[in-house]
Amino acid sequence: MFKYLYGFCLLFFILSVNITSAQLEAYEIDGEGWAKGNLVEIGINSKGVYGATTSKRPPSFHNNREVGNYLFGFIANPLNDGWIDYDGDFFSPGSPEEGFSIEINGINYSNNNDISTSQIPGKISGVNVISSDCFEDIAQISWEGNVNELNIKRYYSITQDGLFIQMTTFIKNLSDVTKTDVFFMHNVDPDNNVTLSDIYETDLEIISQASSPTDQTCLVTASQNPLLIPEDMDGSNVSFYANNDKARVTFGGFNNRSASNVWNGTDFLINTEGETRLNVDEAISIAFNLGNINANESIRFTYYYILEEVDESFVPFIVNAIQENPSTCNGQDGKLIFSGLTEGVSYGISYVDDGILVPEENYIANSEGLVEITDLDSGSYSNVALNFSGCDTTINTIFKLADPEPPSFTISKEDYTSCSNPEGVLTFTGLTPLTNYSIQFTHNSTPVGPQDIMANNIGVISFNNLTRGLYTNFIFEQYECTTLSNEVIEIIGPPLPTPYQIPEQFYCDDDYDYLTTIDLSLLNPLVLGTDLDTSFTITYHATANDAINGINLTASNYATIGEATYNLYAKKTHKASGCSSYLPFTITINLPPDFSVNGNLICLNSDDTVNFNYDLPILDTGLSDALHDFEWFFEDITIPGETLSTLTATKAGDYSVKATITETGCHYSKNMTVFPSGPPQFLDVTVTSLPFSRNHTVEITASGYGDYIFSVNNGPTQQSNVFMNLNPGYHTFQIIDNSGCGIVNIEKIIIDYMKVFTPNNDNFKDYWQIIGIEALIDPEIYIFDRYGKMLKHLNPNDKGWDGTFNGETLPQSDYWFKVFFKDDNNISREFKEHFTLKR
Repeated sequence: MFKYLYGFCLLFFILSVNITSAQLEAYEIDGEGWAKGNLVEIGINSKGVYGATTSKRPPSFHNNREVGNYLFGFIANPLNDGWIDYDGDFFSPGSPEEGFSIEINGINYSNNNDISTSQIPGKISGVNVISSDCFEDIAQISWEGNVNELNIKRYYSITQDGLFIQMTTFIKNLSDVTKTDVFFMHNVDPDNNVTLSDIYETDLEIISQASSPTDQTCLVTASQNPLLIPEDMDGSNVSFYANNDKARVTFGGFNNRSASNVWNGTDFLINTEGETRLNVDEAISIAFNLGNINANESIRFTYYYILEEVDESFVPFIVNAIQENPSTCNGQDGKLIFSGLTEGVSYGISYVDDGILVPEENYIANSEGLVEITDLDSGSYSNVALNFSGCDTTINTIFKLADPEPPSFTISKEDYTSCSNPEGVLTFTGLTPLTNYSIQFTHNSTPVGPQDIMANNIGVISFNNLTRGLYTNFIFEQYECTTLSNEVIEIIGPPLPTPYQIPEQFYCDDDYDYLTTIDLSLLNPLVLGTDLDTSFTITYHATANDAINGINLTASNYATIGEATYNLYAKKTHKASGCSSYLPFTITINLPPDFSVNGNLICLNSDDTVNFNYDLPILDTGLSDALHDFEWFFEDITIPGETLSTLTATKAGDYSVKATITETGCHYSKNMTVFPSGPPQFLDVTVTSLPFSRNHTVEITASGYGDYIFSVNNGPTQQSNVFMNLNPGYHTFQIIDNSGCGIVNIEKIIIDYMKVFTPNNDNFKDYWQIIGIEALIDPEIYIFDRYGKMLKHLNPNDKGWDGTFNGETLPQSDYWFKVFFKDDNNISREFKEHFTLKR
């Protein structure tokens, strides 16, 4: 875009910035700068290098005699003869070698007419004519570029009647790290008046080299002898000059690009004071060793092209005004810098800041002849008045300080055709080359960044290998200046497989810890839907990130994670394109019913039939019939019609029940046994002692389904089946099922004799008899007195002996008896003993 400030040459250059004052002119035309004084004319191209496009030369400029390169560099009229005899163009014809380099930690970046692409991208940032009443007016061109986070500003200034070009360079470190080993170099091949003579060779001499802080003059010159024709009666000269102990000058070489080599005088370059080289076609150079530049530090240095014959005593006089813009948006570090002033002199300076007068303040020029007005923000600074001894002047120039421009960019995109190698690209063009930007945006509403990225040497930043989706909310930040773009960019890839939703999957865990094993591959048909199985692969993943990154679960033998409900992801990948889609589905682990059924017993008769005199056992799960389904089994065979939570067992044996939660289908089976119990199936009660024993013993033999305990005559129960020390007579023995399924009573007679009897008619032991006589086989009983006289043959069926003999009562005494009988083996036995009759 072009800006019209003043009306000079409006007819010919409508699309120009034209500034004139007295005999000075300055223009910006199509991004190139032009400056003209009475004795010097220069053209600066967009690289910040001498060599603007000749065809765009303003009409008031003189012919630069270029041949074939179409570049206007610089020309001079040392004789001040109205441009009859003038020198230059100083790098015509052919491929002009003119440009500068900056070296950072051993890496050189160069802008030169002999290279097609600027390694330090930049642009003309302004043209100006600075006039005052006390100093010579100045035409000025400014250029600004960036490389490796260094901001470079260069000012090219000529005076109305001077034969030199002042070049002031500012370098500011915009990064947060120190830039080490920084060098700057300017190189030119001085062809001088080759277009008049066809002679490229010049005489080169290092007139002065800076050697100490007190000897800072650097001067290298290239000269040609006069041709003694009207166009060249005085020869021609071009020199690099600086008064700076960090500077060095050299000659030699041609396409010099290494700033440190120039400063050190290496690689066949000559830097020794007094050295000459005659009639050679070689370059002259100047370099500065700037050392380390700290974060946010700014440095400045000045040097000159001298376009007349000079020696080391030459001091170019120029009072210049240079503006330095704020380094950040809304920054407060802008400056107005006045150079060429007298060291130690006090200058009263006032100015108008955006229409508001800033009263006069005194500034003392430093050892470099500089006065700086600092801490300025963006805006217009005008009516700058300098008051000092001998002169009061107003600089009739408006200095416009501007914040850095917010990032400006155009977005384009590239889609892709293979999901196996997604190569979507977002490209941002129109940025400042070799400059860092903080960039952030969103991808499908997910934030990306911020991240710091440097634009390449043509101002392009690309994000590669992007996947499909919507990209928006682009935020670029540079020098605290922010640009937001809500443009929505969609990167498109091949069609994605149709994702079919898997309904919630329910599984049951038999051991109640939510850990079980699942065959997820059984879900493949759900994922495929109507698509062909052979065209896709199906995988399963724990998380969405795992699905994206291809971290697969073992589908056929997947172990759950111990939680009741959680999500997995099914991924469907098209084999040909590699494109995939994935969706979550829910895994729910249900637990089966938790219950217990105790075993029980059933009472049987001794013939194995059920004894219905006792309650039948009820098998109870304790579960709700409303919430569960039940299936009962006996000896692994389904019991028809039994679907409730309880079952009445009708027979002994092994039962089982499967309880199913109606809602989830989870089931669990429990086994139980109904044990039979009841009276003995085999029973024998045996008096194991002999009749008339001292210890009468009975042994019971009982076998059956039950667990038995025993008692006699309804007395205390005992585990033992043997009863000892029983009294003679009738006894009832109880065989008791310990489970409560019945009692069997068996009577037995214990055979013995009465030891004492008392026939006194008290109805207690009035008769003596063998107790249990009826149990003996064929008993014969005889009673004797002590002398052996038989007193009685006792009939077994009688109630006994009453203690009389032939009707007479016998006295109290011991009497004897003898009994004959057969045992169970039909063997005749005899027992004899005595007893007592008491009166």
